[in-house]
Amino acid sequence: MAEAIVKKSNKLGTRIWFSIIIFGLMGQLAWMVENMYFSTYIQKQITTDGWATSATVAASAVVAALVTIFGGVLSDRLGKRKVFISWGYIIWGLVTASFAFFGDEHFAASDVVWVVVVFVVMDCVMTLFGSLSNDAAFSSWVTDVTDITNRGFVDVVLSIMPVAALMIIFVAFNGLTTNGHWTWFFIILGGMTALSGVAGLFLLKDSPRLKPDKSGKYLSEVVYGFRPQNVKKHKMIYICLIGMMLSGLAMQLWQPYMIMILQYTLGFGDNFVLPLAAVILLSAAMAVVGGKLMDKFGKDKFFYPVAAAGALGGLLVYFIKFVNCNVAATYVLFILGGTLVESASLLSAGLFNATARDYTPAEKAGCFQGVRIIIFVTLPMIIASIFCPLIINGFGPEIKKFGVAPAKGYFPIPQVKDGYEVNNHVYPFELFLFAAIVAALMFVPTYFVQRENKKFRAAKLAEIHVDVKEDLPEEQANDVPSDSEQ
Repeated sequence: MAEAIVKKSNKLGTRIWFSIIIFGLMGQLAWMVENMYFSTYIQKQITTDGWATSATVAASAVVAALVTIFGGVLSDRLGKRKVFISWGYIIWGLVTASFAFFGDEHFAASDVVWVVVVFVVMDCVMTLFGSLSNDAAFSSWVTDVTDITNRGFVDVVLSIMPVAALMIIFVAFNGLTTNGHWTWFFIILGGMTALSGVAGLFLLKDSPRLKPDKSGKYLSEVVYGFRPQNVKKHKMIYICLIGMMLSGLAMQLWQPYMIMILQYTLGFGDNFVLPLAAVILLSAAMAVVGGKLMDKFGKDKFFYPVAAAGALGGLLVYFIKFVNCNVAATYVLFILGGTLVESASLLSAGLFNATARDYTPAEKAGCFQGVRIIIFVTLPMIIASIFCPLIINGFGPEIKKFGVAPAKGYFPIPQVKDGYEVNNHVYPFELFLFAAIVAALMFVPTYFVQRENKKFRAAKLAEIHVDVKEDLPEEQANDVPSDSEQ
């Protein structure tokens, strides 16, 4: 099969790129508050018991799936994405800001159950509007405005947005949480999300190719992607999403506990931002370069290396357990392993997610968002919420003071004053070991997607008449149509 090299990707234009960046970034800021800081708030202010964090994660995942299924199909039928994105972001931000009512104080043990219940209910309301605007409408809009020549790079850029959001929060707002000012943290981040929705009312435009799809009844369209005959018909979409599911599960096994892991398990204390920043910047740089290359040379060349990087990275971080508090070794293993883990996660989006978009029929972009959210988001969150407490309880000893060596070989590097009260778990390194095992499972869907991708890509490029160069004899290469010949 010929190697088709894209000479120049189709341009998206300044307005589209600005919209991608604004809504991609602000959406991830809001999700970061939920996915990471809600967990941290629960662990620091309410209870360290794993059931509370898992209940929040699982309930949110279920709501996200249901809303995306129904909302994506609705946006297809109406032929509108802008109204769902803009007004959804506004309400999403306001609900996020309302978590300020929980305040800055620790809750008494007798209040834990009802506080967690209220927290979970509010989180579900926030997820409703977040999933409708971001997972259903915005993700469909991205499919509308991109094609096979630029989707890899666009999805990599979007996958970097959580990383960028994390850096923005750490640099500008994390100090609020470390100093116990949770009220202002929620108000500011929620307000920023709401303002982006206001901007969308003036900035965002639906794709001119987007038309109302009323080819079937609404409820029939809702279940379209779940019917066996349609699964078989569009099997490559599902294989790609299984690849994304495994990548997402590998991250979900440790990401909700990341701040606590960095501070206490790895022993970085309040200085965890510096090594984390190094990992984030290196990963983002690798992802940007990789995204450009996969659009130019084809995604099929990147599936196996990315899966291998995720597995190796998880093992390197796990090996920190055996360096006996050696500070230099801890930093080196974390930066190397963390960079491989994070860059593999970012590039997986450009590979599996973008390839799933390539296989998605244009008129069903919203319809398949529900399938995507269940396989790619809900399943990893639910599976992780089941296994994380088991891993933590099985391998993670509880300590009462930082600097006191816990059992089973966990020796955090002391970087804060003796006697600093934490009352938290030192979450175990085995979270990264199991993440590495899950990442290795990505080789299964990788085999099928990589095998089909080269042939599919060549046909798709010819279909949209993209200017390509092939490693064939000149007389054969000239058979491929280019833009100048149209």
